[in-house]
Amino acid sequence: MPCSIERDILCKYNRATGGPFGVTRRFLNNSRMLYWFMNWFQIFRSLCLGAVLFLGSAFLLPGRPAFAGEIVSPPPYDSSRYLEDYRYLKDPAQRTDFWDQLKYIPLDETGTVYLSFGGETRQHYESIRNENWGATVEDNNGWYLQRYLLHADLHVGDRFRVFSQIQSGIETGRSGGPRGVDEDRLDIHQLFVDFSPQALKNSNFKMRVGRQEFIFGSRRFINYRERPNLRLSHDAVQIMAEAGRTKFTGFAGRLVQIDRDYFDNNSGNENSFWGLYSVTDVTWFFPQKVDLYYIGLNREQARFDQGTANEVRHSIGTRLFGKHGALDYNFELMFQFGSFGDSTISAYAIVSDTGYTWRLGADSKIRFSLRADIYSGDDDPNNADLNAFNPFFPKGKHISQLAATGLINQRDLHPKLNIQFNKHWFLTLSTEFIWRDSLDDGIYSIANGLLRTGQTSRARYVGTQPEVELKWQVDRHLDIKGIFVFFDAGPFLRETPPGNDIIYLGTMATYRF
Repeated sequence: MPCSIERDILCKYNRATGGPFGVTRRFLNNSRMLYWFMNWFQIFRSLCLGAVLFLGSAFLLPGRPAFAGEIVSPPPYDSSRYLEDYRYLKDPAQRTDFWDQLKYIPLDETGTVYLSFGGETRQHYESIRNENWGATVEDNNGWYLQRYLLHADLHVGDRFRVFSQIQSGIETGRSGGPRGVDEDRLDIHQLFVDFSPQALKNSNFKMRVGRQEFIFGSRRFINYRERPNLRLSHDAVQIMAEAGRTKFTGFAGRLVQIDRDYFDNNSGNENSFWGLYSVTDVTWFFPQKVDLYYIGLNREQARFDQGTANEVRHSIGTRLFGKHGALDYNFELMFQFGSFGDSTISAYAIVSDTGYTWRLGADSKIRFSLRADIYSGDDDPNNADLNAFNPFFPKGKHISQLAATGLINQRDLHPKLNIQFNKHWFLTLSTEFIWRDSLDDGIYSIANGLLRTGQTSRARYVGTQPEVELKWQVDRHLDIKGIFVFFDAGPFLRETPPGNDIIYLGTMATYRF
């Protein structure tokens, strides 16, 4: 519809810039939006299953009665289940939940040798219109994802431990079939041994060997990949120690490659990494904590817009973070060097996340934050040297549930509002503004794959991505989420078609025990 004289200024602004009015106009003019909201049965399926799980835990599996003054509130479940500690259940008075009989099973008279079992299921409906901005097979009905995790944790005193976890992921109904992170019938996700020599007990020395998840820093670059249906693990060795205020972790590992059949996941040297990570509590006013680290990476046949070659990359970085009253901050800087085939690597990242929290009551608060990031891109396709940053194994939810773009050749601003109404209800509102860092490099996926070359457009702006997430923490075991994301394609995407707007709609119900 052409611009009228009365609307000329606003209309031209929206068309030229895709500004805040442009996002709204493009969203509301989409004639098929009602279809996505009317597809209620698929969306409601996860919520129904979550309700069944909740009712089952509340009525079919009653716990022991609680007595005033006897118990303390049990801790929340950790998404990294091996971090949980159930030694407090050695006291029978603390066992008030039905599942407590599985969380602490003493195997000797002292209770220092014990077993702990646990698990989780996540039921997830997901619908993406114009996935990859229209470059993939269109799916009009969405698809259904199921994840199941079960673990066993054996402790023999404070010096020896075996942790094992199996994972199953199932995808149903996706046009084009499951993606690489959607389906794995059944496999060993984690199986590691912790060992602490008695002679080194004063240094809190611990060695961890086997298949395991990795977590470092703010989980921005080294993470277990919670957002997709299948989590990420490595076959690795970690050595952990403490000296004064500093914790050290040395590590070396190989990425576990997922295959869809039973117990067929393996790792190889084609994607391996190693390094040393330290965390120090300091006594300064700013910062309160400092991370210093070195990380090495070997990736065979790595593909960038520059080309494809073997990549050996070395990264040196620091993270400064802490809190001062209601203010929290998290700044990280990283420089990378190495080789890309016969050429050299020189890349960097400068990232920040700063927030302020207003406490409204015992269980209610509001946090406003602003994330501002730069991840370098290659600055000359005619020069064999590579300037594109590599974010290792990034946390997709750090961007959004959709995570349409990754952390290579990107600048972004990401204001966010987190509202906790009470201990059960949470609302997150955010909008991400995304630009290319270098006009000579393309855009990449959250898995570091090249999505679109940057050599056919000089436009810098990639798009605007608002997101709404509502979470209901029903109880300690069950949470239910509804998520909506709209990606308003910017000039770069429209000049390198297809460049359609993306609409994401998802619900998930997660039950842990």
